[in-house]
Amino acid sequence: MIDKQTERHRFMQLTNKDNNHARSLLKTVFENSTDPGEASSLVGSLYRPHNLSLRQPTDSMSARMAHFDAVETSISQLTYDAEIRITSDPFQDFYLVMLPKQGQFSVIQNRSELIATVDSPVVLDADKSIDMNWSKSCDNLIFKVNKRLIEKSLFDSYGIEAKHPVEFNFAHSKSVNLQNFAALFSNLMHNNPYFDESHKNPEVLKKIEELLVAVLISSGNNYSQVIEGIQYKVLPKFVIHAKDFIEENYANKITIIDVAQFVGVSVRALQKGFEQYENSTPSLFLRRIRLRKARETLLKTRCNPSALKVSEVALNCGFQHFGNFSKYYLKEYGESPSTTLSGKKR
Repeated sequence: MIDKQTERHRFMQLTNKDNNHARSLLKTVFENSTDPGEASSLVGSLYRPHNLSLRQPTDSMSARMAHFDAVETSISQLTYDAEIRITSDPFQDFYLVMLPKQGQFSVIQNRSELIATVDSPVVLDADKSIDMNWSKSCDNLIFKVNKRLIEKSLFDSYGIEAKHPVEFNFAHSKSVNLQNFAALFSNLMHNNPYFDESHKNPEVLKKIEELLVAVLISSGNNYSQVIEGIQYKVLPKFVIHAKDFIEENYANKITIIDVAQFVGVSVRALQKGFEQYENSTPSLFLRRIRLRKARETLLKTRCNPSALKVSEVALNCGFQHFGNFSKYYLKEYGESPSTTLSGKKR
């Protein structure tokens, strides 16, 4: 059993570790910027526009930033050699996990203040404005993750459809513990000799993202009580069999009536079973499976885009209407199927 002091010491060692893997992965965005307006504009182009000011107007500033874009996440290292204040409207479509390597900062979200330090990282929620005060020479690793990936992980891992925004800063946010996430993140950044090459393989990169987000979700949020309840529920056999049937037959033209008949219950009972034990519906579960399989096929085909057309992928994964497939895919993954196939962001 590892005590908290040992765990904290290990985390600090990992977070502060300087390694060629991390340095070569992140590419310089700017360095030695002395103008708060310039730094704010450059950082804002990667996140969202915000206000940056010196807390002591007579101070001078030297800021630097390095950045790496993954598939649905990004990693940055941002340093301000001055005491600064940052205010911003809600990010809306992404979250920021802030992992200080040096120094600390305070942040107000949801009318409560959090202190981020080397051994106490924080998450900035997508739906709340922020007011941050950074200490001098505060050096942060920043993991940006798209809101849709958070919600997708919640659904894929626990069958929960996020009807309200996922919040890490909420009424009982003191129960959020990011130590496991921070340790995993640091190990991937510093101890994995293959991480630098992962950008050449989108499938590997996607798996790394999914792992990081799954651990982030498990660290605590406003859905934690629901998650805990689901983990201790025993699924009825008909729900288990229904999920297996959908997984095996997603490519076929099946309906919810077909699923209900296969497992031997009424459509109403099937609907209630999924709502109670999966926090979803059979139709949504089927659609999500089909979208996931389509994305996996598109990513595998990326090296040879001429091998399959997007319409063929849609049809092979059970979508009868290409327009609906494109609409659902864009909503789920934030990009069109053709963009995924080409690998070129638009």
